[in-house]
Amino acid sequence: MTALALVRFSEPPRIRRGSRAACVSLSLGLVAGCYSTGAKKEPVWTPKPKVAWTDLTPQAVTPVSNDYRVLASGATRGLFPAAMGVTRVAVVEPGDTLSTPGAGKAQLHRDPRNEFLQWNRAFDDQMAVSEVYPISQRDLGGAEADPRQIIAAVRALHAKLGLVYAVNELGPTETEMLGVIFDTAAGVPLAVVHAQAESVIPPENEPRKKPVDAWKSDSRALVRAKFERLAYAAIRELILNDEPADVEPPTGWTPAGPIRPVEWPPRRFSEEVNPYAP
Repeated sequence: MTALALVRFSEPPRIRRGSRAACVSLSLGLVAGCYSTGAKKEPVWTPKPKVAWTDLTPQAVTPVSNDYRVLASGATRGLFPAAMGVTRVAVVEPGDTLSTPGAGKAQLHRDPRNEFLQWNRAFDDQMAVSEVYPISQRDLGGAEADPRQIIAAVRALHAKLGLVYAVNELGPTETEMLGVIFDTAAGVPLAVVHAQAESVIPPENEPRKKPVDAWKSDSRALVRAKFERLAYAAIRELILNDEPADVEPPTGWTPAGPIRPVEWPPRRFSEEVNPYAP
C-alpha cells in the first residue's frame, strides 16, 4: 500500500526591510534579463552571389536597364507559332548543403513548378505562343548550367523559343531580374530584358488599418511583375516582326485534279434513286 503523509505548512519567514529591497531589485533584474534574451533580433541581410549576363548567353549582348531590347535585325520568318522553354539560373551558395559540390557555379532553379504556372499565365492571351514549360536541372543530363547546354535542352524538347533569366538581390529592399530570349534553332539571342524594383516601406508613424500586402510592397514581387510585363512586350514585338514561313509542296506525286468528275447534286438525290421522291 502506498503511504500517504500530511505535510504541515509553517508560517512564511519574515523578511527584513533591507532584504526585501534586495529581493525586489533581484526580481527586476531577472525579469529584465529574461526579456532581453527573449527579444527578437532584426534579420541581417547578407549579399548573395549574383548572376551575370555572361551566365545567361554565350554571345555578348548590350545590357539594358528597366527595359527590353529586340536584338534581331530585320524580320524573322516562320518563328511563330512557337512553344517556349523557360528556366531560371542561380549561383549555388557555399552553405547550400544540397548542392555543395557545385558551390560557386551556375545551376538551374531546383523547383520549376511555380515557373510553369507563372509563365503560362503570363502568355495566356498570346495565341502565337502555344505553350510554356520549364527546364529543370534534370533536363541537362547532369551537365552544368551552361547557356549552350540550356539552349540545346530547350531545342531537344521542340521549342522554338527559350527564355533564360535570373534574380539578383541588390540589397535588403532592392531586387533585379535579367533575362535573354533565344531562337533555339539558330542558338542566337533575340531580345534582352531587365527589371529592377525597390520595396515600398510605409512610414513608421502611419497607422496601419490592414496588414501590408507583400505582393504590392516587396521588391521581389514587384520586380517579378515588372519583368513579366517587359518580357510580354518583347515577345509581342517579335510576333509583329515575324513573317509566315514559305510552305513548299512535298516532293513526289501530286494529283492534278480529282480522280473522277464531281457530280452535283449527287446521284443519290436524283428522282430515280430517291425513294421519297413524288
